[in-house]
Formats: sequence, structure tokens, C-alpha cells
Amino acid sequence: MKTALQIQREFLSQIGDPRTIYQLFEVLPDVAFFIKDAEGRFIMQNRRSLEYSGKQSELDVIGKTDHDLFPKERAGIYAASDRSVLKSGMPIINTIEPAPEESDRLIVGSKFPIRNRRGRVIGLVGVHRIIDGMRDTPEWYKRIAKVLQYLHAHYASPVTLADLVKRSGFSQAQFERRFSKILGCTPIDYLLRVRIRTACEMLEQSDRTITDIAVAVGFYDHSHFTKTFKQIMTCTPIAYRKRHRRES
Repeated sequence: MKTALQIQREFLSQIGDPRTIYQLFEVLPDVAFFIKDAEGRFIMQNRRSLEYSGKQSELDVIGKTDHDLFPKERAGIYAASDRSVLKSGMPIINTIEPAPEESDRLIVGSKFPIRNRRGRVIGLVGVHRIIDGMRDTPEWYKRIAKVLQYLHAHYASPVTLADLVKRSGFSQAQFERRFSKILGCTPIDYLLRVRIRTACEMLEQSDRTITDIAVAVGFYDHSHFTKTFKQIMTCTPIAYRKRHRRES
């Protein structure tokens, strides 16, 4: 009997035109979707992304860069995060940036590298959406962005809510309200998800014991790690590893 991963791969290998899946993003009114090549040139944009670019047709943006479409300062911010993904081969998740439009609104977005069949990074794919009801100064979103960067860099450390509040420079009530508005969860829930996502990668790519992985991602209680993992992934760490290896 074929595994779930085999069924998935066989089906996807038959798709002749990837734009079939891309069409889904055309009907999502609040999500901007785009693909860029390694030179930072747009290859695809959905309707919402075109609205930000001020263009009517996708043909008007293919081959153009952020600097061709957006104000210099904002284009520089987008291009810098693109270079980070292209150079490191690592995704950027839930980053906060100023909106492409001429306003003080903010966007929250993610970018993932695109690799060719040999594994070389040849571009990136990204999505972002406006954070509804959030208008503030660049200093404000820089504070939240720095907290997110800290979380992704120090997820294995004993991070507390008090630590994050202090780093944000806001009161606890302001910080929790704004963080939840942007990410849809509490700061601590977000931290736990970062830890579990990293644990999944370790379970897939290493032979480290469950206890070692739990400690490596910031859990100091094996049972707490297993309980949290099951809540988020709907299975135990052992079951996740077995399933992944069987399907691989």
C-alpha cells in the first residue's frame, strides 16, 4: 500500500501547469501572493498583490523588482528580507513590515525559498496581509519585529512573558493586545509553536532521543514537551518520527 507521502508526490508530479494551484490565491481578497526569482524580479503576483503594485495586469509587473514598484525606503526593506531568504535558504516567518501602499499601515508576511530539482535556491515565494486596525509609527512595528526576531533566535532559552514585555517597550496589556492582533495567539503560545516546529525538524533529520530534542528546543520537562507536541501536532513525538520515516 502506498504511503501518504508517496500518494502526494505522485499526484504533484503530474501537474503540468502550477498556475492551476496559483489561481486559488486570486480569490483570496486579503492575502497578497507573489513569486520572485533569484534576482528579485517578480514572476507572479495575485490580484491583491497587483493592487499594492498599482498595476492592472500581471504582465505589467513580471520582470520588475520592488524598486521599480514601491517607494525607495520600503523597497529596500522588502529587498533586504528577500536577500536573507535567498542567501540562507531559510524561510522568514511572520515578519512585520510597512505596507507597500502609501500609508502607515502594517503587513505581516512570510517568505520561503524555492529550490530547483538539485536543491539550489532559485527564488522565493511569499504571502502577506494587512494587519487590520493597526496603524502606527515605524518605531512601533520595529519593536514587535524585534521581539519576533528574539523569539526565533532564543526559543531554546527560558523565555518569559516579562522578558518579552521588557524588550517590546510597551506595557504588558499593550504588548499582549498588539501581539495577539498581529499573530492571532499569545506570545507564549507563539513561542511554543516555534519550539514544536523546530522539534519536528529534529525528529525528521536526526536520531537524537526525544529527551535530547525536548531540551534542545527549550523544554525541561519531557512530559510537558510531549503534551504540548500532541496538542499542536495531534500526535506524540515518537509517532511523528515513525510516520515521517515510514513515508520517506
